[in-house]
Amino acid sequence: MNDDSRKLIRIGAFAAAGLTATVLAATSTGAFAEEEPSQGDFSTQIIGGEPAAEGQYPWMVALADAADPSYNYCGGSLVDDDVVLTAAHCTADSAPGDVVVRHGSVDITATQVHEVADIHVAEGYDETTTVQDWSLLKLAEPIPGAEPITLAAEDRADWGTLEIAGWGISDDGQAPTGLRYAQVPHVSDEDCAEAYPSEFDAESMLCAGDLANGGVDSCQGDSGGPLMSLEGGRAAQVGVVSWGYGCAEPGNPGVYTNVGALADDIDAVLSTW
Repeated sequence: MNDDSRKLIRIGAFAAAGLTATVLAATSTGAFAEEEPSQGDFSTQIIGGEPAAEGQYPWMVALADAADPSYNYCGGSLVDDDVVLTAAHCTADSAPGDVVVRHGSVDITATQVHEVADIHVAEGYDETTTVQDWSLLKLAEPIPGAEPITLAAEDRADWGTLEIAGWGISDDGQAPTGLRYAQVPHVSDEDCAEAYPSEFDAESMLCAGDLANGGVDSCQGDSGGPLMSLEGGRAAQVGVVSWGYGCAEPGNPGVYTNVGALADDIDAVLSTW
């Protein structure tokens, strides 16, 4: 059975206002920890990934502290030219003025800063169980030329090979400023429930990762970023980075908010904005 003390939501080293985390050393390039994550520690990394090309994920954003935008702590995705989808645990207890959104380049230092006008945390979000771990941010102004990602409108039993992306420390321990991405296989609900028997909620979660071997995963600081299907060259967001036990460990896949299963709830909020 998994040790509950190792369950980590995947927020970065610089926590959003109102969230509690063990803060590790951060550099001027963002909320990047310079040491490997250990029990209770929070860092930022895509494990087993490689650099993304400019324009590869034009909807990708980072959430940063409004008081010092050089510190980014979560990811997110543009789902409209003025709306970002992220994880609820990235924005819980935060006011719009606490958060800014960075967008416009794979180089985090070259991104533009955008103010947030409103935050909607999922009404069913539970910080203990991480059920319904999604949140929407309304930007103060639309982003010119934005290329939002389409949200999945269905919950499939098998999504095949998926992609994740985020800024942060790679598996070589370095802290690049460039966006990194990785491919991860979808893990069935049955296998995920076996991995996390008391915590996996098939109604609001899905899993992805190399279940047998590990080695590829999202990790702390990638919270809120998109889990994507690029089937047939058409991108759709099927999940939101949420939590996991360790990072890229065999038998412990990454857990994501299930966008397709929650499509009606998300659309209900978007229709009011």
